[in-house]
Amino acid sequence: MKKVIYFGALSLISVSVVSAQSGTNANLSTNASGAITSVSKNNTDTTIKDGWVKGGTINISLTDLGQNNSWTQVKGGGNTAFFGIKGIISYNFNLKKGKINWLNSINGRYAGASSSVFVPATGSSPATSSKVPFAKSDDYLNFSSIYGKEFSKEWSYAGFFSLESQFERFMTPGYIKLGPALLYKPNDHFNILISPLMANLTTKLTAGTRDISLYGVDAGKTTAFDLGAYVRASFTYNLSKNILYTTNADVYSNYLKNPGNMVLNWNNLVAFTVNKYIAATLSFNFRYNDLEVSQLQSQYGIGIGFNYKF
Repeated sequence: MKKVIYFGALSLISVSVVSAQSGTNANLSTNASGAITSVSKNNTDTTIKDGWVKGGTINISLTDLGQNNSWTQVKGGGNTAFFGIKGIISYNFNLKKGKINWLNSINGRYAGASSSVFVPATGSSPATSSKVPFAKSDDYLNFSSIYGKEFSKEWSYAGFFSLESQFERFMTPGYIKLGPALLYKPNDHFNILISPLMANLTTKLTAGTRDISLYGVDAGKTTAFDLGAYVRASFTYNLSKNILYTTNADVYSNYLKNPGNMVLNWNNLVAFTVNKYIAATLSFNFRYNDLEVSQLQSQYGIGIGFNYKF
Protein backbone atom coordinates (compact mmCIF):
# COMPACT_ATOMS: atom_id res chain seq x y z
CA MET A 1 0.00 0.00 0.00
CA LYS A 2 2.89 2.34 0.78
CA LYS A 3 4.22 1.89 -2.79
CA VAL A 4 0.74 2.64 -4.16
CA ILE A 5 0.60 5.92 -2.20
CA TYR A 6 4.05 6.99 -3.42
CA PHE A 7 3.26 6.04 -7.02
CA GLY A 8 -0.10 7.82 -6.98
CA ALA A 9 1.29 10.93 -5.31
CA LEU A 10 4.21 11.17 -7.73
CA SER A 11 1.81 10.67 -10.66
CA LEU A 12 -0.40 13.54 -9.45
CA ILE A 13 2.67 15.73 -8.90
CA SER A 14 3.78 15.01 -12.48
CA VAL A 15 0.32 15.87 -13.82
CA SER A 16 0.37 19.13 -11.81
CA VAL A 17 3.78 20.13 -13.13
CA VAL A 18 2.87 19.33 -16.74
CA SER A 19 -0.41 21.25 -16.43
CA ALA A 20 1.43 24.22 -14.93
CA GLN A 21 4.01 24.24 -17.71
CA SER A 22 1.28 24.30 -20.33
CA GLY A 23 -0.32 27.39 -18.75
CA THR A 24 0.38 31.03 -19.56
CA ASN A 25 3.16 33.05 -17.95
CA ALA A 26 0.98 35.23 -15.78
CA ASN A 27 1.64 37.30 -12.73
CA LEU A 28 0.12 36.24 -9.42
CA SER A 29 -2.39 37.86 -7.10
CA THR A 30 -4.92 36.78 -4.50
CA ASN A 31 -8.63 36.11 -5.06
CA ALA A 32 -11.49 36.62 -2.64
CA SER A 33 -10.84 33.29 -0.90
CA GLY A 34 -7.26 34.16 -0.06
CA ALA A 35 -5.83 31.72 -2.58
CA ILE A 36 -3.31 32.96 -5.13
CA THR A 37 -4.46 32.95 -8.73
CA SER A 38 -2.99 33.91 -12.09
CA VAL A 39 -3.97 37.18 -13.71
CA SER A 40 -3.12 38.95 -16.90
CA LYS A 41 0.60 39.67 -17.13
CA ASN A 42 -0.30 43.27 -17.89
CA ASN A 43 -1.99 43.60 -14.49
CA THR A 44 0.57 45.09 -12.11
CA ASP A 45 -1.86 46.37 -9.45
CA THR A 46 -0.71 45.06 -6.04
CA THR A 47 -2.97 47.31 -3.93
CA ILE A 48 -4.65 45.51 -1.01
CA LYS A 49 -8.33 46.48 -1.11
CA ASP A 50 -10.59 47.09 1.90
CA GLY A 51 -12.88 44.29 3.07
CA TRP A 52 -12.74 40.70 4.21
CA VAL A 53 -10.53 38.10 2.56
CA LYS A 54 -11.72 34.64 3.63
CA GLY A 55 -10.74 31.19 2.50
CA GLY A 56 -9.65 27.78 3.57
CA THR A 57 -8.76 24.23 2.64
CA ILE A 58 -9.96 20.83 3.81
CA ASN A 59 -7.83 17.84 2.89
CA ILE A 60 -8.44 14.16 3.71
CA SER A 61 -5.86 11.78 2.30
CA LEU A 62 -4.34 8.32 2.37
CA THR A 63 -0.89 9.17 3.62
CA ASP A 64 2.51 7.76 4.41
CA LEU A 65 3.45 9.36 7.72
CA GLY A 66 6.50 9.43 9.92
CA GLN A 67 7.98 11.25 12.89
CA ASN A 68 11.10 10.80 14.96
CA ASN A 69 11.17 9.64 18.58
CA SER A 70 11.58 13.20 19.86
CA TRP A 71 8.29 14.25 18.25
CA THR A 72 6.58 11.14 19.66
CA GLN A 73 7.77 11.86 23.21
CA VAL A 74 5.90 15.18 23.16
CA LYS A 75 2.90 14.49 20.92
CA GLY A 76 2.43 10.76 21.50
CA GLY A 77 1.53 8.16 18.87
CA GLY A 78 3.85 6.22 16.59
CA ASN A 79 7.11 7.10 14.93
CA THR A 80 7.70 4.87 11.87
CA ALA A 81 4.28 5.00 10.20
CA PHE A 82 3.54 2.81 7.21
CA PHE A 83 0.04 3.75 6.09
CA GLY A 84 -2.61 6.09 7.45
CA ILE A 85 -5.40 8.58 7.04
CA LYS A 86 -4.72 12.27 7.62
CA GLY A 87 -7.01 15.27 7.84
CA ILE A 88 -5.88 18.87 7.44
CA ILE A 89 -7.97 22.00 7.85
CA SER A 90 -6.78 25.55 7.29
CA TYR A 91 -8.95 28.65 7.39
CA ASN A 92 -8.02 32.33 7.18
CA PHE A 93 -10.31 35.31 7.68
CA ASN A 94 -8.59 38.66 7.28
CA LEU A 95 -10.01 42.17 7.35
CA LYS A 96 -8.58 45.39 5.96
CA LYS A 97 -10.42 48.62 6.70
CA GLY A 98 -8.52 51.79 6.02
CA LYS A 99 -5.34 51.56 8.07
CA ILE A 100 -6.60 48.59 10.08
CA ASN A 101 -5.39 45.03 9.35
CA TRP A 102 -6.91 42.10 11.27
CA LEU A 103 -5.41 38.71 10.37
CA ASN A 104 -6.89 35.48 11.75
CA SER A 105 -6.06 31.84 11.06
CA ILE A 106 -7.15 28.41 12.29
CA ASN A 107 -5.03 25.37 11.44
CA GLY A 108 -5.47 21.77 12.46
CA ARG A 109 -4.04 18.35 11.60
CA TYR A 110 -4.91 14.87 12.80
CA ALA A 111 -3.78 11.47 11.52
CA GLY A 112 -3.73 7.83 12.46
CA ALA A 113 -1.64 5.06 10.93
CA SER A 114 -0.39 1.52 11.17
CA SER A 115 2.72 2.27 13.11
CA SER A 116 5.67 1.36 15.26
CA VAL A 117 4.94 3.01 18.62
CA PHE A 118 7.86 4.38 20.63
CA VAL A 119 7.68 4.11 24.43
CA PRO A 120 10.31 6.32 26.12
CA ALA A 121 12.47 5.01 28.95
CA THR A 122 11.04 5.39 32.47
CA GLY A 123 13.13 4.69 35.56
CA SER A 124 14.86 1.35 35.14
CA SER A 125 12.78 0.40 32.07
CA PRO A 126 14.56 0.93 28.72
CA ALA A 127 12.90 2.58 25.72
CA THR A 128 10.96 0.14 23.57
CA SER A 129 8.91 0.10 20.37
CA SER A 130 6.07 -2.14 19.22
CA LYS A 131 3.85 -2.34 16.15
CA VAL A 132 0.18 -1.49 16.47
CA PRO A 133 -2.55 -1.62 13.77
CA PHE A 134 -3.62 2.01 14.28
CA ALA A 135 -2.01 4.81 16.32
CA LYS A 136 -2.09 8.60 16.30
CA SER A 137 0.61 9.94 14.00
CA ASP A 138 -0.18 13.67 13.91
CA ASP A 139 -2.11 16.01 16.18
CA TYR A 140 -1.95 19.82 15.95
CA LEU A 141 -4.28 22.72 16.63
CA ASN A 142 -3.52 26.44 16.35
CA PHE A 143 -5.47 29.69 16.38
CA SER A 144 -3.76 33.04 15.90
CA SER A 145 -4.95 36.61 15.57
CA ILE A 146 -3.07 39.82 14.70
CA TYR A 147 -4.73 43.23 14.97
CA GLY A 148 -2.72 46.10 13.56
CA LYS A 149 -2.94 49.75 12.58
CA GLU A 150 -0.72 51.00 9.76
CA PHE A 151 1.77 53.77 10.37
CA SER A 152 3.20 53.37 6.85
CA LYS A 153 2.16 51.54 3.69
CA GLU A 154 3.59 48.18 4.78
CA TRP A 155 4.14 48.51 8.55
CA SER A 156 1.65 48.45 11.43
CA TYR A 157 1.56 48.67 15.21
CA ALA A 158 -0.04 45.38 16.25
CA GLY A 159 -1.34 43.18 19.02
CA PHE A 160 -0.88 39.41 18.79
CA PHE A 161 -2.71 36.44 20.33
CA SER A 162 -2.25 32.73 19.69
CA LEU A 163 -3.25 29.41 21.17
CA GLU A 164 -1.36 26.23 20.24
CA SER A 165 -2.29 22.74 21.38
CA GLN A 166 -3.54 19.40 20.08
CA PHE A 167 -6.94 17.70 19.91
CA GLU A 168 -6.05 14.84 22.27
CA ARG A 169 -4.55 15.80 25.63
CA PHE A 170 -5.86 19.32 25.00
CA MET A 171 -3.48 22.00 26.31
CA THR A 172 -0.93 19.36 27.38
CA PRO A 173 1.26 20.94 26.35
CA GLY A 174 -0.53 24.15 25.48
CA TYR A 175 0.96 27.53 24.62
CA ILE A 176 -0.87 30.86 24.85
CA LYS A 177 0.89 33.99 23.62
CA LEU A 178 -0.20 37.62 23.98
CA GLY A 179 1.69 40.84 23.39
CA PRO A 180 2.44 43.99 21.36
CA ALA A 181 4.35 43.77 18.09
CA LEU A 182 5.23 45.35 14.76
CA LEU A 183 3.64 43.83 11.65
CA TYR A 184 5.21 43.96 8.19
CA LYS A 185 2.64 43.06 5.49
CA PRO A 186 3.63 44.10 1.95
CA ASN A 187 0.92 41.96 0.28
CA ASP A 188 -1.79 39.37 0.93
CA HIS A 189 0.47 36.32 0.89
CA PHE A 190 3.36 37.35 3.15
CA ASN A 191 3.65 38.89 6.60
CA ILE A 192 6.17 38.97 9.44
CA LEU A 193 5.48 39.81 13.08
CA ILE A 194 8.20 41.11 15.41
CA SER A 195 7.69 41.48 19.18
CA PRO A 196 10.34 42.43 21.74
CA LEU A 197 7.96 41.68 24.65
CA MET A 198 5.70 38.64 24.21
CA ALA A 199 4.04 36.90 27.17
CA ASN A 200 3.75 33.12 26.95
CA LEU A 201 1.71 30.81 29.20
CA THR A 202 2.63 27.11 29.03
CA THR A 203 0.00 24.67 30.32
CA LYS A 204 -0.32 20.97 31.22
CA LEU A 205 -3.97 20.30 32.03
CA THR A 206 -4.39 16.59 31.35
CA ALA A 207 -5.22 14.46 34.40
CA GLY A 208 -2.14 12.80 35.83
CA THR A 209 0.37 15.46 34.75
CA ARG A 210 -0.05 17.91 37.64
CA ASP A 211 2.45 16.11 39.89
CA ILE A 212 5.07 15.75 37.15
CA SER A 213 7.49 18.40 35.92
CA LEU A 214 6.83 18.66 32.17
CA TYR A 215 7.32 21.21 29.35
CA GLY A 216 8.87 23.73 31.74
CA VAL A 217 5.90 23.58 34.15
CA ASP A 218 6.93 22.55 37.68
CA ALA A 219 5.45 19.59 39.51
CA GLY A 220 2.37 20.60 41.46
CA LYS A 221 1.51 23.34 38.96
CA THR A 222 -0.49 23.45 35.72
CA THR A 223 0.95 26.64 34.18
CA ALA A 224 4.25 28.48 33.74
CA PHE A 225 4.66 32.13 32.74
CA ASP A 226 7.36 33.35 30.36
CA LEU A 227 8.24 36.74 28.89
CA GLY A 228 10.44 37.11 25.86
CA ALA A 229 11.10 38.11 22.25
CA TYR A 230 9.06 36.59 19.42
CA VAL A 231 9.30 36.60 15.62
CA ARG A 232 6.85 34.89 13.27
CA ALA A 233 6.70 34.78 9.46
CA SER A 234 3.92 33.40 7.22
CA PHE A 235 4.09 32.84 3.48
CA THR A 236 1.62 31.37 0.97
CA TYR A 237 2.44 31.23 -2.70
CA ASN A 238 1.52 29.46 -5.92
CA LEU A 239 4.78 27.96 -7.17
CA SER A 240 2.85 27.39 -10.40
CA LYS A 241 -0.79 27.26 -11.49
CA ASN A 242 -1.50 23.98 -9.66
CA ILE A 243 1.16 23.91 -6.94
CA LEU A 244 0.50 25.84 -3.71
CA TYR A 245 3.18 26.18 -1.04
CA THR A 246 2.32 27.33 2.49
CA THR A 247 4.90 27.82 5.21
CA ASN A 248 5.15 29.50 8.59
CA ALA A 249 8.01 29.74 11.05
CA ASP A 250 8.43 31.29 14.48
CA VAL A 251 11.14 31.80 17.10
CA TYR A 252 10.69 32.56 20.82
CA SER A 253 13.38 33.48 23.37
CA ASN A 254 12.41 33.53 27.05
CA TYR A 255 14.07 36.43 28.91
CA LEU A 256 13.24 34.87 32.30
CA LYS A 257 15.02 31.54 31.83
CA ASN A 258 17.85 30.53 29.48
CA PRO A 259 17.18 33.13 26.73
CA GLY A 260 19.75 31.44 24.50
CA ASN A 261 17.64 28.27 24.38
CA MET A 262 15.18 29.45 21.75
CA VAL A 263 11.95 27.65 20.81
CA LEU A 264 11.81 27.07 17.04
CA ASN A 265 8.91 25.96 14.81
CA TRP A 266 8.77 25.48 11.04
CA ASN A 267 5.69 24.02 9.29
CA ASN A 268 5.43 23.38 5.54
CA LEU A 269 2.71 22.12 3.20
CA VAL A 270 2.87 21.70 -0.58
CA ALA A 271 -0.40 20.86 -2.39
CA PHE A 272 -0.33 19.55 -5.96
CA THR A 273 -3.86 20.06 -7.32
CA VAL A 274 -5.25 17.95 -10.18
CA ASN A 275 -8.81 19.29 -10.07
CA LYS A 276 -11.23 20.86 -7.60
CA TYR A 277 -11.43 17.74 -5.43
CA ILE A 278 -8.22 15.73 -5.88
CA ALA A 279 -4.71 16.64 -4.72
CA ALA A 280 -1.41 15.18 -3.61
CA THR A 281 0.16 16.69 -0.52
CA LEU A 282 3.66 16.84 0.90
CA SER A 283 4.20 18.11 4.44
CA PHE A 284 7.32 18.44 6.57
CA ASN A 285 7.45 20.01 10.02
CA PHE A 286 10.23 20.74 12.49
CA ARG A 287 10.29 21.88 16.12
CA TYR A 288 12.88 22.47 18.81
CA ASN A 289 12.03 23.19 22.44
CA ASP A 290 14.47 21.92 25.06
CA LEU A 291 11.77 22.18 27.74
CA GLU A 292 9.86 19.46 25.87
CA VAL A 293 12.82 17.32 24.71
CA SER A 294 16.42 18.39 24.10
CA GLN A 295 16.52 17.20 20.48
CA LEU A 296 15.10 18.33 17.15
CA GLN A 297 11.55 17.07 16.55
CA SER A 298 10.70 16.22 12.95
CA GLN A 299 7.71 14.89 11.02
CA TYR A 300 6.74 14.26 7.39
CA GLY A 301 3.76 13.12 5.33
CA ILE A 302 3.06 12.38 1.67
CA GLY A 303 -0.38 11.42 0.43
CA ILE A 304 -3.23 11.46 -2.06
CA GLY A 305 -6.81 12.37 -1.39
CA PHE A 306 -9.80 14.67 -1.32
CA ASN A 307 -9.02 18.37 -1.33
CA TYR A 308 -11.53 21.22 -1.22
CA LYS A 309 -10.91 24.97 -1.19
CA PHE A 310 -13.58 27.34 0.06
